[in-house]
Amino acid sequence: MVYTQKQIKIIQKKRPDLNFQRIPTLDDLILGFLRKYDIIVKPIKKDLDFKGNNYNSGLSIDNNSKNLDEIKKINANEIKEWQFWKKWALDHSDFEQYRIDKIKENQLFNKDILDKLNSDEVKEEFNEILKKTNTIKFNRFIFFGWIIISLLFFVNLINMIYSQNSNDQINLRSINNIENNFLK
Repeated sequence: MVYTQKQIKIIQKKRPDLNFQRIPTLDDLILGFLRKYDIIVKPIKKDLDFKGNNYNSGLSIDNNSKNLDEIKKINANEIKEWQFWKKWALDHSDFEQYRIDKIKENQLFNKDILDKLNSDEVKEEFNEILKKTNTIKFNRFIFFGWIIISLLFFVNLINMIYSQNSNDQINLRSINNIENNFLK
């Protein structure tokens, strides 16, 4: 059975054990690799946001230049530390194999979830719920179809009335022109 995104979300809401893992980013992979070596560091944003808040330090700027300098120092130190460990991880001889293994692990996990979603057990469990969503979808389709048909009917009716009035005015002008020409 092929599920829609909406149906998958319904199933995953009822059964969180059927949630997919997101694909790890490079930063996720680097953090995992560093944790393997008991190195705890967090990736940082390189810039302060437009309000002057530093996302990682929890400090904010209250138009105080001393506070701003402190935030810039913390931010600069965090940037240097993250760049150092990121470079260390990327240059490490085991990192490429770690990256490949983690991506394969993620793909296998998501494939297992997909297999579970397509299993007879899950199909039977959610059969009634999914039928209801399909019925609701069909009912919405019918409802909006009737609205569109009704709107088209009324637009066409207004157009006919307007064109009839225009034709009546044209006919009156034609009659007046004929009378004027005849009287001359």
